[in-house]
Amino acid sequence: MKSLSEIRHLLVVAAQKEYDDRIARGIHPYAIASYHFTSTIDNELSKHIDYKDWKADNWKELDKAFDMKYYNKRRSHFGDNEDVDFCQGQWAVGAYLNNAQAWATPGFAEAYRNHCLENN
Repeated sequence: MKSLSEIRHLLVVAAQKEYDDRIARGIHPYAIASYHFTSTIDNELSKHIDYKDWKADNWKELDKAFDMKYYNKRRSHFGDNEDVDFCQGQWAVGAYLNNAQAWATPGFAEAYRNHCLENN
């Protein structure tokens, strides 16, 4: 069985490939959002883990399993990231895992639903 850091890296590789394929098809980088990677990451993750009943802590552990040995340097939230290996894959996986953790947090769905009803 693969470690969480190995699985997380495979997610990054899959997301980076999806990003590169989109760029090759002529899609502008500013037209790419994190939700465009959901199915790619879901498909890769399901090869390694049955995650349907995961709780927020499970998602948090996978997100924390970031292993620097896979990258030349960590993606920066500020500044130039062009020379960072798997930069866009790291971004997509981070967004995916944060979103999954939020939705797996008890009460989040209800709070989100209530917030949406109040603002409509």
